[in-house]
Amino acid sequence: MSGKPLPSTTKDEIATRPPFSSLPLRPGDPPFSAWGLYGPDDELGTLNLLTDARTISAAAEIKTGKRVGLNLPLDIPSPPSHNRMGFNHQIIHKHPRNVHDDIIEMNTQCSTQWDGFRHYGYQKENICYNGVTIPEISGPDAGLKLGLGLWCKQGIAGRGVLLDYLRYATANNIEYGLLENHEISLAELQACAAFQHTTFREGDILIIRSGWTKAYSALDAAGRKDWAMRTPPRLGGVATTKEVAEWLWNTGFSAVASDGVAFESLPFKPEGEPGGLERVSLHEVLLGGWGMPIGEMWNLEDLGDECARQGRYSFFLTSMPLNIPTGIAGPANVLAIF
Repeated sequence: MSGKPLPSTTKDEIATRPPFSSLPLRPGDPPFSAWGLYGPDDELGTLNLLTDARTISAAAEIKTGKRVGLNLPLDIPSPPSHNRMGFNHQIIHKHPRNVHDDIIEMNTQCSTQWDGFRHYGYQKENICYNGVTIPEISGPDAGLKLGLGLWCKQGIAGRGVLLDYLRYATANNIEYGLLENHEISLAELQACAAFQHTTFREGDILIIRSGWTKAYSALDAAGRKDWAMRTPPRLGGVATTKEVAEWLWNTGFSAVASDGVAFESLPFKPEGEPGGLERVSLHEVLLGGWGMPIGEMWNLEDLGDECARQGRYSFFLTSMPLNIPTGIAGPANVLAIF
């Protein structure tokens, strides 16, 4: 699956990384992959962009001390989609003492979470980021490669930038179903950034508010059950196009997230539609090709309001996933500080 090894890249050299047009970097690697860019055994992918210097720079975003948590309750959505196990919480009274324990059981693809690099790889090639194979993840001889626990050595800390697409769309009379598979095009992402007077820096953590949390929170129990039972699920998010992937790479984001269930719009729109846009699976390319974390179901309602109130859409962002050494995904434990 790989050709001639690339020279190792140090953190001081990351700014010289190649453009999207150079991907894949080696003959025989999967489409649009950047394997070997940070070294043959790298397991952090674009998180390498969060250097100490960039974290120091991002800390300058803290001006008011206002803190906004971006985490949904662990039992949202309830019931979950994709036939996943629901959240279970047991409270145990250790009678006769006034002492309580509790036990939780959940699928880590529910609630506010990060997709790790083990979650979704290249489907045709059956391989994950930097060449890690399925037996290395879930076979009898599986090890720690790409485990979520690796992120916990430093956590994720940097400059977060919100694109409040829902606010932009409302201001511009763009109507769409908040619980449907509405696609946000590259042109709309760029127009939203211009509307907010938002600019990006390499290493930024991109966050997109599409309105899923707002709409889901308004559903009653029957509506939530109906949403979960959709086959196939209809999930709104960024367009699954090559031009969106190119923009994400060339802008230099270290991670992406949204309030949506999959970040990208699903199910895939067909090839050959008007405009002739080339389709790509962003889960394959971001997770499997670049090692770029994907955050899903982030609670962005208070964040959007605070950004509008302060008139700025950048902030210091911290996240410390659960330290599960072989973790596939997990709660994001994410906080924005203004």
